[in-house]
Amino acid sequence: MSSILKVNTIRPESGSTITIGADGEAVVNNSPSLTRQGTSANPITFTVTVAAKTSANVYNGAGSSNAYFIDGQEAPSILIEGNESSSYEYYYKFDQSDASNSGHPLLFYFDANKTTQFTIEVTTSGTPGQSGAYTQIKVGGSTPNVVYYQCSSHAFMGNKLINPATRTFNSGGVGIKLPTGSPNTNQIFKVSSVANGIAELQYGSAVTFPTISSINPSVIENSQTAVTITGTNFQSIPFVDAINSSTGAIITADSVAFTSATTIVATFTISVDGTYFLRVENNDGLSVRSGSALLTVSDAPTWTTAAGSLGTVAALGSISFTVAATNATAFAVQSGSLPGGASINNSGVISGTETGSTATTTYTFTIRATDAEAQTADRQFTITISHGATGGGQFN
Repeated sequence: MSSILKVNTIRPESGSTITIGADGEAVVNNSPSLTRQGTSANPITFTVTVAAKTSANVYNGAGSSNAYFIDGQEAPSILIEGNESSSYEYYYKFDQSDASNSGHPLLFYFDANKTTQFTIEVTTSGTPGQSGAYTQIKVGGSTPNVVYYQCSSHAFMGNKLINPATRTFNSGGVGIKLPTGSPNTNQIFKVSSVANGIAELQYGSAVTFPTISSINPSVIENSQTAVTITGTNFQSIPFVDAINSSTGAIITADSVAFTSATTIVATFTISVDGTYFLRVENNDGLSVRSGSALLTVSDAPTWTTAAGSLGTVAALGSISFTVAATNATAFAVQSGSLPGGASINNSGVISGTETGSTATTTYTFTIRATDAEAQTADRQFTITISHGATGGGQFN
């Protein structure tokens, strides 16, 4: 585990105190009247030596077998300070005069792998291992929050400089410098310049995102269906997708019709049942995804029992018939009536003991099958109650 070398920008003087912070870092505390250090004429100076890595090195087993030792600490992370204000630009010198530095030039990079060198306000002098050799960095507004110090000739000898006061950030080896001030709601960034591997951003115009408030219908079948989407800030003509809430599969609308900034109609053909988020993207690239899965895809129940007569039952006899429809979770008589004494349950079973008829009677009724998404399908059936010599028996 590597240590953190925290360097205050004030030289320790007589009367200074050293405190240990909650993070375990030692900090030199000086009187406010003392002179700040880190000027070009009087930089904060680190003595650099090179020696074999120990097992505590953060890069032990990777790259070179040697490491930089900074003021006697093995490859520490170094907490530095500095920002774009001229009053807070500080100089840090890495003195490589010690003979152990021979062949190990210390430079700065955006990443530990040394993909891109960081050169802004960096100066070098002399030959490492000889008197007067050093690498110096001026920490200012263009210094990212993380810069890596490494040997230009060997891998993973150093560690990193951490600069928490900056508004320039190292994002995967690319420097991004944020603008000053506070943005307005929905204000975007835009790149104002790119130099030395750093893209400087500035605030652009405020943007207006589309919104989705509701859809109709909210339940559709697998066949092609038009869905009206209500919201705000739609542009002609947006892209519309349905996103499966379980798998993430994206189904692009077959077509989109622009009605107004608050209404569009998207036509979908979705073969897989499930619930779906909706996403609307305007031509300017601004988009919105519904906060919940607004769209349900499920085919309505399909009757498997043929319409017409279910059979004949003798007067006062036992009634027992079953009707069925795929995907149905409930059945109920929608119109007409069952024979007296009979009822139907949610499994489609019609049962009971016939009562009330005085002559042969055919009962006509419509049963509605309903699925879990409240989709329905109706079908008409009959049951005959027989009296007399022709009565008796049951036919399914």
